[in-house]
Amino acid sequence: MITELNNAPIETPLILRRITSDNLKNNFERMGLHEGSELEVMSEDSALHPVRIRGPKGEALLAAGMASKVIIHHDDGHITPVFEMSPGEKGHIEGLTAGSHLMESLKILGISEGDNIELIRCLPPMEYKANVDGTQYRLTEGMAAKIWGDCGKEECQLATCGKGRPFTVKHILGGPRAVQNIGGTGINPGSIIILESVQPAKELCMDNGQRLIIHSKEGLRLHLRRDQAEKLFVEIK
Repeated sequence: MITELNNAPIETPLILRRITSDNLKNNFERMGLHEGSELEVMSEDSALHPVRIRGPKGEALLAAGMASKVIIHHDDGHITPVFEMSPGEKGHIEGLTAGSHLMESLKILGISEGDNIELIRCLPPMEYKANVDGTQYRLTEGMAAKIWGDCGKEECQLATCGKGRPFTVKHILGGPRAVQNIGGTGINPGSIIILESVQPAKELCMDNGQRLIIHSKEGLRLHLRRDQAEKLFVEIK
């Protein structure tokens, strides 16, 4: 019987029979996951965390959510999201489990599909206390990583600007939701931000009620939102 991936049993061999989203289908096929591929839904939770990576144009910080969608083909052959790499490990970007907005954001950071990258280190989630045009705000590390602008003579992410330095916002990285969420705090292109402090925040753990982790027979490991999983249909092998 064919069923939606959301309803499939865990740790049971499955056959991917249909993908109803052309965008997901194209992305998955580039990474080697096709209709007819064997996979399993994994049972364990996985802690999400931001990562600092080195690409062709230097270092960049990927927020936890972004890091779960950038899929790396490791030099030893296995494939995982970038945040599951070990410090010093290298590989290339095999594909993305998100659309064009993520691709454009990576390009602004100097990274594209196919580029070789190295994981520098994993970072604990942080909370950023910032003065935005004279008003104080608390920002998550995801927000700080998605705010791109000028810090002195350097273009960088707010998360890498450093405390006490005026930062002028140029772009909000990400899709309409990110733009809306960050814009709702009063941060928009042209805003002036000064970071006042950076402190550890509560670690975000994946809840399998919200996301699924799948593992293919070929070693591909992906973290999917429930709305993505509902577009995949599988059959018990």
